[in-house]
Amino acid sequence: MILAGGMIVSSTGAAQALTADDVLNNMTTDQRYSYIAGVVGGLAYSRYLREQPDQAGMSCIYDWYHDAETDSWPQIATWFARHPDRQVEPLLYVLIKRECGE
Repeated sequence: MILAGGMIVSSTGAAQALTADDVLNNMTTDQRYSYIAGVVGGLAYSRYLREQPDQAGMSCIYDWYHDAETDSWPQIATWFARHPDRQVEPLLYVLIKRECGE
């Protein structure tokens, strides 16, 4: 089994989305940070495309994740631990929606 582009690919060729449990328990700290940062970046860019030229939503999302003063990781880890079998992307979307609206 290998990690490729955020998907787990097994020897059978089937791909599965990563779950919160995969991120919490099967990734190194560096892998976890990179993967979550990529998902957050995708959600932020999607928000920008929907609201352009307004960048407030995109900025809120980036600030929520990258701002050292707010440290979103404990919130993310707690949320993931509560929903270990769920996909990462919708879980992050819910957290971001709470902080930055739609």
